[in-house]
Amino acid sequence: MTTARAPARLETGAGPGTRPRVLLTLVLIAAAMPMRVASSVPGINSVSVLDILLGAVAITLFVDLAFRPPDVGYPKLFALLCVPAVVCGTSMLWTQDPGATFRATIVYAEGIVAYLFVVRELRGASPDRVMTYIRRYSCLLVVPAVLLLLRVPGFGPEETGLPPDSDRYLSYYTRLSHPALGPSNNLATVLAFFVPLLLYWGHVRHDRRCTLAGCVTLAAVVCTLSRGVLLGLLTAAVLAGLGGLVRRQRADSRVAGKIVAALALAAVAVALLYRLVPDTLLASRFSLANVFIRSQFAVDAIERIAERPVLGYGGGAAPEGMWFLARVHNTYLQQMLYFGVPLGLFVSSLLVGTAVFFFSRWRTSAVARVVGFTLIAQLFAFAVESSFEGTVLRVLFYLSIGLAAALVRGSEETPATPPHLGRT
Repeated sequence: MTTARAPARLETGAGPGTRPRVLLTLVLIAAAMPMRVASSVPGINSVSVLDILLGAVAITLFVDLAFRPPDVGYPKLFALLCVPAVVCGTSMLWTQDPGATFRATIVYAEGIVAYLFVVRELRGASPDRVMTYIRRYSCLLVVPAVLLLLRVPGFGPEETGLPPDSDRYLSYYTRLSHPALGPSNNLATVLAFFVPLLLYWGHVRHDRRCTLAGCVTLAAVVCTLSRGVLLGLLTAAVLAGLGGLVRRQRADSRVAGKIVAALALAAVAVALLYRLVPDTLLASRFSLANVFIRSQFAVDAIERIAERPVLGYGGGAAPEGMWFLARVHNTYLQQMLYFGVPLGLFVSSLLVGTAVFFFSRWRTSAVARVVGFTLIAQLFAFAVESSFEGTVLRVLFYLSIGLAAALVRGSEETPATPPHLGRT
């Protein structure tokens, strides 16, 4: 009996890995609802509560340097995240819009701070403990979106200057969107990062709380009706399923059953959304009109790239004042527009490299492979969305990778405990 209980105590978190992390909790709450506290700041468009907290966090990281080297998690992964920031900052030398490039560099810096902070705070934490924070954060993201959809006072769209009868304003109330993060596609991209992790952890560890949170998060992504993100998740799921089939040489009936349940959940979520919000324009999501508009963005972007193929127009800059080309809805084209073809392809390869990095660790951590497939879904969404170019969204992407890195590192340092040992 003694041998059974020892790992159970380790699993539930006795020891330094379970110390209260108040500042981390505050940062995750702010990341789930990054409300603006100032809309006009010199050199910066706006400041949110998340920006203020990350500024405080940056000070603590700087003070830590006097006592110990920075904990970067995995040096190779950290390098993959830092180089795009360096490229963006260097583009100040040739940018057409110094203000936009400066702001883009600051956003990268905030993302790196968010990554370093999460990795530092979760150093020594068990993977179950890390999953607790992931579970809570994913649920915190859903709450403001639901309150917005229900038109609860104080949770309206933060976008300024939107006429109440405009299509963009109405889109907030016809699909699941987020008052601070923006329309449905933005929320879907952030939430999609955690769907595979939560469902996987709930499946292998028989953790009902993670399974429930995964189902809620999946239902929320479906209710955004974001086609690009849903296709990205589907693509990653198919690749993961094929990979599992090749390894095992047979289909897993339990997994197949849960896939059917997930599809049923998606159908129920859409039906419930339509029931609660009769104005939901479900049919419009099958229209190709938006696809044609984004295709034209891509054509215009390629024409501008052809004019400056070597260095581009600078990070965050809109070529020749064409504001719509600051968000081409294709991250890979966007990098070439910002930095030219050579550097743009290089930055894009670094984004792909984050997925490759986690796949490279699958022998030491099974969950690392899940993170790799999660990033495949993100990379697919980046090809049809402008999520990576979003100021807050890029910071949240770095924060999410920090959570994933902490989870993988925790699983490598903590031996896996069979589920039945935790129930003695």
